[in-house]
Order: sequence, then C-alpha cells, then structure tokens
Amino acid sequence: MDISDTAQGFTDVPTIPPPTNTALAVELAHVTQEMYKKNFELVERNKALSILRKIHEIILSSVTDTKQIAEQVANTVATEAEFKAVIILMIDKDKNVLTRLAMSQTQPLAKSEVVLGRPFFPENISLIEEENLVIKAIKGKNIEITHDLLEVLKPYAFQNQIDQLQTVLQIKSSLIYPFIVRDEVIGAMIICIGESEALLFQYQQDLIERLSGVVGIAIDNALLYKELQQANEMLQQLDKLKDEFVSLASHELRTPMTAIKSYLWMALSGKGGVLPEKLKFYLDRAYKSTDRLIKLVNDMLNVSRIESGRIILSLKEVKYNDLINEVIAEITPRAQELGIHIAFSPVNLSDVSADPDKLKEVLINLIGNSLKFTPQGGIITISALPQNGMILTSVKDTGKGIAKEDVPKLFQKFAMLGNNYLVKQDTQGTGLGLYISKSLIELHGGKIWVDSEGIDKGTTFYFTLKYAT
Repeated sequence: MDISDTAQGFTDVPTIPPPTNTALAVELAHVTQEMYKKNFELVERNKALSILRKIHEIILSSVTDTKQIAEQVANTVATEAEFKAVIILMIDKDKNVLTRLAMSQTQPLAKSEVVLGRPFFPENISLIEEENLVIKAIKGKNIEITHDLLEVLKPYAFQNQIDQLQTVLQIKSSLIYPFIVRDEVIGAMIICIGESEALLFQYQQDLIERLSGVVGIAIDNALLYKELQQANEMLQQLDKLKDEFVSLASHELRTPMTAIKSYLWMALSGKGGVLPEKLKFYLDRAYKSTDRLIKLVNDMLNVSRIESGRIILSLKEVKYNDLINEVIAEITPRAQELGIHIAFSPVNLSDVSADPDKLKEVLINLIGNSLKFTPQGGIITISALPQNGMILTSVKDTGKGIAKEDVPKLFQKFAMLGNNYLVKQDTQGTGLGLYISKSLIELHGGKIWVDSEGIDKGTTFYFTLKYAT
C-alpha cells in the first residue's frame, strides 16, 4: 500500500512559490509534510470510527439471531476495511467443536469454492486439532499471525490446494483474534489480508484490535439472549404441563371427594342409624376436612382455568342487593358458630352487569376471609354504594388487620403473610381465594384492592363493578 494512493481525493496542497531563503523553504516543506501527515491520520481515524459505528448499529439493531449478527458484521468489516476475508467462529461446548458462524461474502472467498470444492473454511473444526493455528489461538488465549494459509485450514486442506488458494485469493497474511468474554474464550475471528500485517494502515490495526472485543461481546450477548429465549420457552412448556396436570388431577380428585363427602353427610345425618358420640365426632372432623379438600380442588381448578384463559363469564343483569343477601344467608350459620355478626344495610342500586355465580364466589371469598381472621364478638360490615359511575363494594372487618409491608402480597397465588395473618391453625386456607377474586373482578372490568391501618386494626377489601347497560 502507498500513502499516495490512499490520499487520492484530498484537495491538492497549494503550490508555494519558491522562497529565496533556503532555510525557510526547508521549514515550509516540513510543515506541509506534517500537515499532510496529520490529515492522513485523521482520515484513517475517521474511517476506523465509521466502521465501528456501523458495527455498533448492527449490534444495537432489533436483530437478535446470533448467526445473522455475525454475518452482517463479517460482511461490513471485510467490505469497509478492504480485507480479503473475515470469518467468525464460535465454540460449541456440547459438540467440542469450533463452529463457523459467519464468513464474509467477499469475491476472493467465492473463488475458493472452485479450488477446494467447498466453502473456504470448514463448518466445524474439532477442538482437539491442536495443529490448527485457530485452535492454538483459542486454547492459548493469544493472538496468532501466519503467512501460511495451511496453518489456518489444516487438516482440512492440502499443500497443493493452499498454494492455489494463496495465488488465486492473493492472501498474504491471516490474523487470528480469540473472543475473550469474562475471562473465557467463546470463539475467534480470522482476518485474511492481501499483504503483510506490518503494512496495514494504522486505522486497520486499530480496527482489528477493537473489533475482537466488540464482536466478542456482541456474540456473547446474542447467545445469552438465545439461551434466555430457550429457557423462557421451556418454562412456558413446563407451566403449560403444570396447568394440564393440575386441571386433570383436580377433575379426577373432585368426583371421589364429593362422593366421600356425601356418604359422610349421610352417616352424620343418621341415615345408617344412630352413631355413638365419639364416632360422630370423628366423622364430623372427616367431613370438614373433606369439605376443605373439595374447596382446595375447586380453587386449583379455577386457577387453572383463569391462567389458561378458559374462564368464560355469563354476564347478566344482576340485582346486586339480592345477590349480597343470598351470600350472607349462606354464610350466616358459620358466622353465628364463630360469634361474629355480619351487617349489611342496602341502598337503592341499579342492576350490575355480572356473572352471578362468579360474583357470589368473590363475595364468599372476601367474607369468608374476614370470618377467618376476625375474633369472636367481631363485626363484618358489607356495603355497596354508587361511586364514579360504578358500584363500589366494601367488606370491612374488625379482625387482626394486615401489616403495611404485607399488603402487596395479598393477591398473589399461595400468599401467606406470617403469624400476624393467622388467628388459629384452622384459619389457614389455600392462599388462592384472593388471587381468584382479583382475577374474576378484573374479568368483569373492575378493580379490587385492600386497606388496613395495621395489626389489630381491621381490614377492608374494596372492589368495583360496572352497571348493566
């Protein structure tokens, strides 16, 4: 290469009239040469920066496929920096090989297929081929330079082929730069040039040194992104399998559990004769445990349907006050057993648009939740009032309350809030009721939230519903 060739296109240096003073002439010639040199260095630096900018644009683009990124980088570097070839390689640990990720589509490489009968660089090189200079560079974590193309391609090419290649492709030097990321070699880049490396322009030398780091990180990031995608896909598949298992298991459990509950009820009701008090006590405990298990199965089924999008609302115009009274009538016997009073003072309300069964489930969950955590003698107050074009429902209790730091956990699956949330052992539920309630209210187009001043200060749950149109 000749500086005069690269300098073509510069504005000609203005002709300076011959000075009369010889010393002055020498000084002017020196200054002119220095200016020319500085301008040339500036052009070199700008060219290197321009190529790096293009590489960064590729890396920061929306392209996430590792191979596609590598191909764009290889082509850009080879074309812009006027290299004979750029090859990007990646280590495949599973197969213990060095895999060709990308190879520049430059004209010399197109000619190589005629000589070799295959692409210039093999698709894979075993990592045990230690005579290969690329493998040596990777294992030693060193930059390697050679003027013999056979060292780069052995044992996949013969000397007579190499002689032809070097003549046809006019490759004089091959530079091998390993990609080192987090002190680990993940691959390498081979740059083939048409002259000795000593004759490279400074911008080309700077570019090569900076490229190995930039491209290595880019490929590593793309690989990490691919691994993350694969992990996410696997998690989604596992999640789907989990949902299918829960749904199937719940269906299979519910039928026999319902039968067991029915037979226990018949026994407790004296259908099979009078029971001794001790046996009646045991059967009653079994009946209650079976009932809890059925509720757990139903909750798991509901969660499975919600998360798979299989919940379909059957919306109707619902007389809301009547529905609340139905729920209270259903829950009152349990409240009386616990010594808790439920208060509801209805106001005149228009109908709401809701699935009555799902809405009853929400109310039963919220009131049942208050029953669990309200001590004997406590009060649960229910209200339903018009507010901002919707109906605002609240379920307020005088129970244990909730610590401020625990409030965000409430509507999560299987959320348990620690000792402050438990009144006694039999209050522990599935941890699914509030999660289901939140999902159902949101399906109705409403919102649900909770408010508590803290421990022993009670809790109020709120949710909104739309009016029937």
